[in-house]
Amino acid sequence: MENINTEELLFKYKLALQTIRKKFEIMYNELNNNNDYNCIEHIKSRIKSIPSIYNKLIKNGYDITTENIKNKIHDIAGIRIICSFMKDIEIVERLIKQDEDIIITKRKDYITTPKESGYSSLHLIVKIPVVLSDKKEYIEVEIQLRTIAMDMWASLEHKLCYKNKKVLDDKYKQFIKDFSVTTRNIDYLMEKMIIESDKYNLKEQDRKQNVDKIKIIEQISFLKYELAEKQLYEKIQNISYKLSNTKDINPIEHIKSRIKKPNNIVKKLEKLSYEVTEENMNHHIHDLVGTRIVCSFLSDLEEIKYIIENDSSIKIIKRKNYIDNPKPNGYRSFHYNVLIPIKMNNKIEYVEAEIQIRTIAMDMWATLEHKICYKKSGNIPEEMKDNLKEISNYINIIDRRIDSKIKDNKNDNIKKLGLKKHM
Repeated sequence: MENINTEELLFKYKLALQTIRKKFEIMYNELNNNNDYNCIEHIKSRIKSIPSIYNKLIKNGYDITTENIKNKIHDIAGIRIICSFMKDIEIVERLIKQDEDIIITKRKDYITTPKESGYSSLHLIVKIPVVLSDKKEYIEVEIQLRTIAMDMWASLEHKLCYKNKKVLDDKYKQFIKDFSVTTRNIDYLMEKMIIESDKYNLKEQDRKQNVDKIKIIEQISFLKYELAEKQLYEKIQNISYKLSNTKDINPIEHIKSRIKKPNNIVKKLEKLSYEVTEENMNHHIHDLVGTRIVCSFLSDLEEIKYIIENDSSIKIIKRKNYIDNPKPNGYRSFHYNVLIPIKMNNKIEYVEAEIQIRTIAMDMWATLEHKICYKKSGNIPEEMKDNLKEISNYINIIDRRIDSKIKDNKNDNIKKLGLKKHM
């Protein structure tokens, strides 16, 4: 086998991935700041490991050479963009095409024509310019564009199949394939509802009424909240990092962190019937700082709850179980209100923050509800609210059915491998 300098080989792919990830982060922030509606939910990226690269070459019948790695493997650097709805994929693809630095060399549409397994996603193979000390070189990166529903299916398929291919029988393969049809139907249903909801958007004059109140909030110093948000986010990131290094599959899909925007603070204070003042904001809004942990499935959620409950550095002051006791609108999630210690003016101050833990399915529903109702005030008809609640109940059934199937698969694999069950 050729003596391959893997460190030098991967260096260029890492630079290309950093370059394109930065582009998408800028795109995300611009959409977030300029619009109530951001079509990008979150971004994931990775570099393929050397063993994975070698295995893919062998699987496809190629010799392990530097030339084959460069020319035959097109997804060494990969970035995944998770969008809210199917129409958002078109928006992001259009933005990619407008970027003069990104050269699209191949397009694989697994949404219109899913893979045999049921996999759906839009793949773009692109070339990104990497500026080295002596030259500019174009490096390949694979971009995957998919909805939250498609990502939920991919997580299920990965969790049921990963390291279990030899013992996964036909009934589970059929379940996975059938579930791809279910997620596709959810996507179409959500798409229909978001288009319908546009009819009930706020009028421009309704938005202008809050300008003066928003200015009050914008004049407040948010330094302590920014410090708390950074500290909490890093804490959860460390938990995720440790799980990645100790488990075959990390139960955490992604983490989101934010400080509530001034216009949303105004909306919440008015909803709670409080005057818009700094004092009311500090005393009556308990989720100014928020971190969301999205897990694959219900069993993963329980694992993360256990870690947080037993972490001595996290001071829990309140628990709200909206999974077993959903809100009237259908919202499901598990909330912790916690106190985060920060250092301000040479003294320790505690800032309240909210941690949300939910499954991908719950996050999918919450995204739909948020973009229909929260951003559009009280103009949504009761019929649409009832439909949202029905979808929530349906997604809850899916969540529990998936979790049951994962447990069944785990037990079947134990039996087939002749292992004793320790539970």
